Amino acid sequence: MSPVRPSAPPPLSPAQVRALAGPARQELVDVLESAGARSVAELGALLGRPADALYHHLRRLEKVGLVVERERRKEGRHVFAVYDLALRPLRLNYAAPVRPADIGRVVAAAQRLTWREFQRALAAGSGVSAGPQRTLRGGRAKGWATPQRLARVNALLEELVATVSAGKPEPDATPISLSFVLAPSPSKRAPSKPPKSRSLRP
Repeated sequence: MSPVRPSAPPPLSPAQVRALAGPARQELVDVLESAGARSVAELGALLGRPADALYHHLRRLEKVGLVVERERRKEGRHVFAVYDLALRPLRLNYAAPVRPADIGRVVAAAQRLTWREFQRALAAGSGVSAGPQRTLRGGRAKGWATPQRLARVNALLEELVATVSAGKPEPDATPISLSFVLAPSPSKRAPSKPPKSRSLRP
């Protein structure tokens, strides 16, 4: 008997997609997906953000069903909530009824997040820009993909995203972020101009 594969999570709803248009909420979702269930204090430490500034975003993510409170823990007299993703893995839904404009906002926010981190690392000289431990890299490529090559590109992207997301916060682990955009790139043709009218002289 072949093993039963777990069913894929349902596609994200329009409200869930709109919630991910906020960069701070994207960061929370990214950390929860890779690091697992965490308290607000732990999330703040991993993100380098004040914990108090995260409650508003967590409530928004809870409201749309992307984040749930898994449990409450007690340390001494202090009781705190532990949050986790309600769905794994999270995959952006491009189909209706999600609006294309909302998809664009989510992707743009993801690019801005990584761009800011890229700029900070460049300015601080804190990234590694060569060798197998490289953490700083940017670029663009354009080509013409056959169906087989396009399938390979998508498979590699899936593997890359899975590899990065599988990294856990460990003592010898370097936090990195990755964002990408894949788009069809048709030739840009100059609009045809109507012929100039010429006066006919007798």
